[in-house]
Amino acid sequence: MKNSQNPSLHHVKIYSVVTLILIIVGSGISYWTAGRIAFYTEGVMHTSKVVQRTNELYSSILERESNIRGYILTGDEEFLSHYNQSNVNAELLLNQLQALTMDDGLQQNNVEELRGLINSRVRTFEKTIAFIKEHGSLDGFLDSTKTSNALIGYKMIKEVVLRINTVENNLFREKNQSLINNINALPLIVGLISVFSITIGLVTFFSIYQYNKAQITANKEIVLYQEKLRDQIKLLDDTNKELEQFAYVASHDLQEPLRKITAFSDLLKEQYNNTLGGDGDLYLNRITAAAVRMRRLITDLLDYSRAGRIDIEKTKEVKLSKVIKDMLDDFELAIQEKSAKITLGKLPKVKGSDTEYRQVFQNLISNSLKFVKKDKAPEITISSEEASPSLIKKFPTLDERLSYHLIKVMDKGIGFEKEHADRIFSIFQRLHGKHEFEGTGIGLSIARKIIEKNGGIIFAESMLGEGTTFHIILPVVNT
Repeated sequence: MKNSQNPSLHHVKIYSVVTLILIIVGSGISYWTAGRIAFYTEGVMHTSKVVQRTNELYSSILERESNIRGYILTGDEEFLSHYNQSNVNAELLLNQLQALTMDDGLQQNNVEELRGLINSRVRTFEKTIAFIKEHGSLDGFLDSTKTSNALIGYKMIKEVVLRINTVENNLFREKNQSLINNINALPLIVGLISVFSITIGLVTFFSIYQYNKAQITANKEIVLYQEKLRDQIKLLDDTNKELEQFAYVASHDLQEPLRKITAFSDLLKEQYNNTLGGDGDLYLNRITAAAVRMRRLITDLLDYSRAGRIDIEKTKEVKLSKVIKDMLDDFELAIQEKSAKITLGKLPKVKGSDTEYRQVFQNLISNSLKFVKKDKAPEITISSEEASPSLIKKFPTLDERLSYHLIKVMDKGIGFEKEHADRIFSIFQRLHGKHEFEGTGIGLSIARKIIEKNGGIIFAESMLGEGTTFHIILPVVNT
């Protein structure tokens, strides 16, 4: 099935990526070209402004020359007023030119040279005006040298103005040509990218068509696999039924002979206790103890197998405080016999089954009552708090988006070494011999199976001789 669909799907992905890359590259080039067009357009407009200001400045200079001549010839103060305004306009235009050519060293030098020539010309005009106002005419003021200098100064101003215009006109032509080139290139670039994209798109469409054909074939194979899977599931169901029948036999038929062994052992001990010689009484006690252990082992194995089943109908909101209090009532005699002190804090509601949680805490408290130092009363504390995010992150099976309760069962018993913290939850694993402490080594395995089935975690922390703390993490019930 993989061979029929993966190549086509692989090609579709490749072509789609190529198309996307072409579109991105084309968009990038188009954006860059548009930026260049904007850059050169701004440059052309800037150059036009410089030329315009230069021409306006030259016109202002001509106007000033005309006004000063009119004043000299007629003595009319109105010409002098226009002359003064021309000076103001010229200064303003010079400042604008200097600002517009700030990034061009050559033009800055030209503007400064022009400013110097204009100022020199203005000083000459100011002297002329002062002489006229004082003497009423220019008699005795003008000579051939001054006239020649005036003509030379005017020509020099004109030359600098033309020089500035020449530089800007050259820049204008260069920028305008670059602008035209970029404008002409943009449609070509977009066109090429479009052609490539359309071509790749057609190839992608063909690959999708091939992929769909392969997918239809694959779907037929999936249907065949599903039919085989249904057959396997039916076979598995039949096997489970056989296992359930075996469990029933183990629960009833296997325990019946053990009950008879125990019963007849008790009768032998009761009726023939005085006549048994040698080690007969010892052997009889061993037979009875072995039968009892076998019955307990069968019962625990059945409990362990049931703990792994998910019964949705029995899953409900469970008050742990009530479950534990009811369970402690059953332990009343054992608690009194060992003078145990049990402290029960405020406990939350959780999802699950009353019976299963009863089994969990029954196993934990039974262990705490059992594994204690000699001549020391057991002390057990059961409490609850909110599990911290850092603790939840330590366990991959927990959902970091959810909130969890942390329930602790602490005792001051004999404890165990840290390396055995996980081993105690394995089935049939015991840290102590059966002659030291009774049990089958299944209780904690059942507890772990129940807690994990309900979406939680159970682990233990302990120090040898200092006691043990069992940590149970369970999801918070959303109400």
